[in-house]
Amino acid sequence: MKMLSLLIPAFTAAVAFAQPPVNELKTFLNLTDAQVTSIQEANRSAMQANRDLAEKIRTNRQNLRALTTQTNPDAAAVGRLVLEGQAYGKQIADSRTKSRETALTFLSAEQKTKLKTLEEAMQLREEIGAAQRLNLISGPAEGIGGPGARGMRGRMGPAGRMGAGRFASGGR
Repeated sequence: MKMLSLLIPAFTAAVAFAQPPVNELKTFLNLTDAQVTSIQEANRSAMQANRDLAEKIRTNRQNLRALTTQTNPDAAAVGRLVLEGQAYGKQIADSRTKSRETALTFLSAEQKTKLKTLEEAMQLREEIGAAQRLNLISGPAEGIGGPGARGMRGRMGPAGRMGAGRFASGGR
């Protein structure tokens, strides 16, 4: 259930905010405007297709919460709802995989190779953060772009409080 709780907001946020400025990525991958538009449209379609599923998940959670707060909850009913929730979680994960595969179809072989570089770099986030904290490498200039810019979020963490982000956990 916890996995499901994490997947839904992550998938919804990823798709809902799939229209951020992509200039750096366009430059790095040499994307055309048509490719970006096609990828964004595919993401929007995936989000619309999952709206019914998201409603089912909300209803499932409400029913499970209501059932488990009863004095003597029906174990079989709780079990059914938990299994149903897990099935929804799998559907979300499958949908996310399919959506990513669809987005990748808009890239050329050369662009997919460059994308691999980003995926490999992503695996080093914790190591990069540790090296920055030990002052072995420098990061991007702090504060560029004003409050809330990329540099500020790195210091404050995702929750917006000092120590609530990567510094508290030792990595991202």
